[in-house]
Amino acid sequence: MTQRDLVWRVAGAALIASGALATRAATAAAGSADLVGLLGVLVAAGGLLLLICGKKVGLALRVERSRHRELPGAIRTARQARRRNR
Repeated sequence: MTQRDLVWRVAGAALIASGALATRAATAAAGSADLVGLLGVLVAAGGLLLLICGKKVGLALRVERSRHRELPGAIRTARQARRRNR
């Protein structure tokens, strides 16, 4: 595991912890507790995704926002075509 991947996973663990704290705070609060609790669960879910996948999540988000989002598929198709021709 690279240091960059470790940073993403630590960020995921931090998001899980903050989501759990927000959810716990929502149970003690009154008023908009449902909204805060839901937000805490969503933050924890995003943190779990980062914890499991690491830097691949950031890379996937960057590719999806770029103008070249079909490029990975095109590269994969070209590689598969080359393997079939061998």
